[in-house]
Amino acid sequence: MNVFSACANGLIGLAGLCLPVLVWAEEKKLTPPDPLASGGRVFMFLLLILALIIVLAWLVHKTRHFGGLPGMAGNAQPLRLVATLSLGMKEKIAVVQAGDKQLVVGITARQITLLTELDEPLPETQAAPASFADLLKKAIRS
Repeated sequence: MNVFSACANGLIGLAGLCLPVLVWAEEKKLTPPDPLASGGRVFMFLLLILALIIVLAWLVHKTRHFGGLPGMAGNAQPLRLVATLSLGMKEKIAVVQAGDKQLVVGITARQITLLTELDEPLPETQAAPASFADLLKKAIRS
């Protein structure tokens, strides 16, 4: 017996086993499911996903007020921007408060470089944030 005849006999046997299943499927006349019948399940699933997103957003919002999640380092010293001076489109000089030190850094599009550490800290002035109207006027002028 050669390989070809063995494969042919195997396929004929397989077709013989599958034929009753095919005949039974034709007798039962399977119909595709109605897409409107599963619409309720899809709608409920979408509501569940939206509720999950809202709950997670609320959880993130609440944990930010208390120093982060319990596993996060909440006792790290704060890092704050004291002042900046723009030198171009992508270049800046900034004074950063890191704990009790003030650092002067140069910022470019590719890197941040420590320029110096200030001996005397800059006085902290709380400037009022610029309103959107002022920022828009400034942008239109330039």
